[in-house]
Amino acid sequence: MSAQPVPPTESQAELAQALEQLGSARLNPRGTILFRQGEQPAGVLVVRKGKVRLSRLGPDGESLSKTVSAGHILGLLATVSDQPYLKTAETIADSELVAVDRSRVMALLNRRADFWLQAVEVIKGEMKLIKKRVMNSTTARAGAQNGRAGSGG
Repeated sequence: MSAQPVPPTESQAELAQALEQLGSARLNPRGTILFRQGEQPAGVLVVRKGKVRLSRLGPDGESLSKTVSAGHILGLLATVSDQPYLKTAETIADSELVAVDRSRVMALLNRRADFWLQAVEVIKGEMKLIKKRVMNSTTARAGAQNGRAGSGG
């Protein structure tokens, strides 16, 4: 888990501001599960205050996680693709989030082509981060297996 929250990108911050105007704010105490990996999306959540841990359980059972804070959009890929959430989101501090249902997200994106481009940038950044963490995890596992193989002799 990352100790410091990952800052939002400029594209994400601008899109988050537009989305915040379309949704309803809610307070969530520490430990609230916002959504679970594999659930169908109802929409996105924009983090206004607080911290949220995003975690993903890989097929090998290993958990990858990161912490995000104000300005982040949660569940964007799942919402625009109408596919299950790829991560579980849990508040790790008392947090204020803005919930925006899928129909409003899609209406905004369809009205503003520039926001589609920003959404793609946000998703691209998420995919790069996932790829990097998977590669690091695979490299670490391979190194550990090589170390065990070399000590058996």
